[in-house]
Order: sequence, then structure tokens, then C-alpha cells
Amino acid sequence: MTKLRFIFIILSVFSVFSCTNTEKKSITTNKTISKQEMELGGQIFRAKCMNCHKINGEGLKRTYPPLAKSDYLKNNIEDAVRMVKFGSSEKIKVNGVTYQSYMPESGLSDEDLRLVFNYILNSWGNEYGNLDLETIKAIKKKR
Repeated sequence: MTKLRFIFIILSVFSVFSCTNTEKKSITTNKTISKQEMELGGQIFRAKCMNCHKINGEGLKRTYPPLAKSDYLKNNIEDAVRMVKFGSSEKIKVNGVTYQSYMPESGLSDEDLRLVFNYILNSWGNEYGNLDLETIKAIKKKR
């Protein structure tokens, strides 16, 4: 009888976990970004990010990860925002390639962080949505 009960418990636990929705909730919106906001985001990118990630967002092979069509960026926007805001030397995998270079703290205001991320999320073939200011602030608090 205890063996049957044990099997029942295992099957019950398995069925509960298999029905759990593990899909990440999107933190981006579909709100349209103005041309002016894209231009401002581009200016910030060129001043703060371009040296490493290059003007075309392709980065420097095996040294600085690409932002263009980046699977990491698409699936880890919150982590990427924290990396840019606070800096990081953590190992990440982008499009199948491992990177572990130093990302300095950006020193950007929340608004500038929003502008540059919306530029990156919508440039070079990326169509990853947009971040609003409240989302940027919430991501920072989760540090």
C-alpha cells in the first residue's frame, strides 16, 4: 500500500509541475517610439556603446557581444539593463558564443537608459519592443 501511495504522490507532483507556465512574461510594450527618441537613443549609443559594440551592433568577435539579432538580449532584457546600469564581468552566452569581458557601469540616467535600450531593441533588425521609464526603475530595484 505504501508503494502505491508513493507512486501516487510522485505522479501528483509531476503533474502539478508539468502544468506550470514557465514562459517569461514580456516586460516590453508595443508602444511606438518617436523618431526623436530613436535619434536621442542613437546619440547615446554612439557616445557610450559604439566603441565596443560597433556602429552596426555586431560587437567584436569573442570580445564584445553583438547587440544586433542577439538571442541573449531578446531573452534577458532585465539582465542586460542591469549590466548596462551597474556594470558586469559575468560570463554570458550570445548566439552560441561565450563572452566574459568587462562591461563598465554606464553612469546613464534612467531616462537615458530607456532611450538607449529602446534604440538597441529596435535597431539592426531587432524588433524586441520598448521599455518605459517605470520598467527601467523596477528592473533597477531587483538588483
